Amino acid sequence: MNYIWEKIKNQPALKKKQIIKSKVLGAIREFFQKEGFMEIDTPCLVKFPDPSPFNEVFEFSSLNQERLYLTPSPEFFLKKFLVAGFKNVYQITKAYRDQQENDPLHLKEFTILEWYRDNADYTDLMIDCENLVSFIQERLQNIVKSSKCPLRPSFSEASKVKSCSSKLKINYLGKKIDLTPPWMRISCKEAFKKYANVNLDEFLDIEKAREICQQKGYQINKNNSWEELYHQIFLNEVEPKLPKENPLILYDYPSPLAALSKIKESDSQYAERFEFYIGGLELGNGYSELTDFQEQEKRLINDMKTRGERKMKVFDYDHDFVAALKEGMNKTTGIAVGIDRLVMLFTDSTDIHEVTPFAL
Repeated sequence: MNYIWEKIKNQPALKKKQIIKSKVLGAIREFFQKEGFMEIDTPCLVKFPDPSPFNEVFEFSSLNQERLYLTPSPEFFLKKFLVAGFKNVYQITKAYRDQQENDPLHLKEFTILEWYRDNADYTDLMIDCENLVSFIQERLQNIVKSSKCPLRPSFSEASKVKSCSSKLKINYLGKKIDLTPPWMRISCKEAFKKYANVNLDEFLDIEKAREICQQKGYQINKNNSWEELYHQIFLNEVEPKLPKENPLILYDYPSPLAALSKIKESDSQYAERFEFYIGGLELGNGYSELTDFQEQEKRLINDMKTRGERKMKVFDYDHDFVAALKEGMNKTTGIAVGIDRLVMLFTDSTDIHEVTPFAL
């Protein structure tokens, strides 16, 4: 039998990846300390997990037959801390998703970083992402000079980071990637037009979406949801063509994919949501956070309805979370980043198990 610990012991490259992972975690905490964030600790075992129909949850029964779940995200708890009076918060924790994927990028148990910045929106969060990744690389190379490198310039001044980030280049899967801010930005609407020749405004109509998918040769039927039609195009024609030589921020997702994000005031067809990619790896999913408790409750109820239709686990939504939003949450932006994938990037790894060797 080949034991995992034996592989780590006998393969210096695997051991080095664990050392780098430790340094990445240390750099993340140092970054947020410098930014004035407070580290929060929240439970993984909960009664009311996020009911997103895109993530199945692990369910358990306690000795007294109470239904309990492993949380797929600490988001609800972190927002409750914000309502309780804390400003800028972050957490590094384990998250759990009962996923069907068995590939080099997914785990059922993984390490997640979430942070929430008070009185900010998703454009501020984009800068946070640029600065965090740059800071990690600088720390790994021991070239950062904290007194000289500003961590968070305004959006319009982001290019100034170049002056103290001359060595922000990494090699990933044979490609040299420059992490220097500002990163390339492209809207979902622009990406669909550029890479799939699809007008996303028109595609938002489900009948038009079906027509477009049929014209492209996809096997669909009348029972396909709009989200399924969208992902047919996105996963097959858009995401594979996104540039891999430079970091990229894909922003302004269609409103049906708003999740917990705020709808754009200038165009209600789209939401203030973005994801960022480096080297083809999707690393983070961020929002201008929804603060309207009535709209939030409506979305949670709709999520539960969708879960039932898809024969997924069904449970009550977190009424305490809705009550917290009713009490009032400031304008906030927040994001979830997969730390294991981030470490894959910094260790030039092709499989997530290289950086999380004991994970199932």
